[in-house]
Amino acid sequence: MTEHHFYHTCAYFTAARYLRSIEQVANQTFAPTGFKPAYAYIMMALEDHHPATIMEIATTLGYERSTVSRMVKTLSQHQLVVLASAGRATTVDLGPASASFLQTANACLQKFGAQTDAYLGADKAKMTALLTSNNAKLRAQLAK
Repeated sequence: MTEHHFYHTCAYFTAARYLRSIEQVANQTFAPTGFKPAYAYIMMALEDHHPATIMEIATTLGYERSTVSRMVKTLSQHQLVVLASAGRATTVDLGPASASFLQTANACLQKFGAQTDAYLGADKAKMTALLTSNNAKLRAQLAK
């Protein structure tokens, strides 16, 4: 029997395998925030555009709305964000404890960028450009 080729050619398998590896690096790098990296990315997205609705954050980051909702509630408990009802939507803004957290998160992001540059070399820029482009193609297909 011939060995399966998915180890090297399957978009799903290779992306998932890469994600597991890079997630380990990200978890270690973002540990000083006290949260998983996804929480830091929500906070940094809010730093760029605030206030924002849960749906806007979900769309910007490509997360599920329910995931963002759960995560911002956790961030709110730590006074990192402030939640406000706006009709049927929930608006999220930076909270009183956000400045210190964002300083740490941005330092972690900078360190993560340097680490992945060192680990991946010139392939990183090409890979992230392709991932961004291919994600847009997949999202367009899924929206049909």
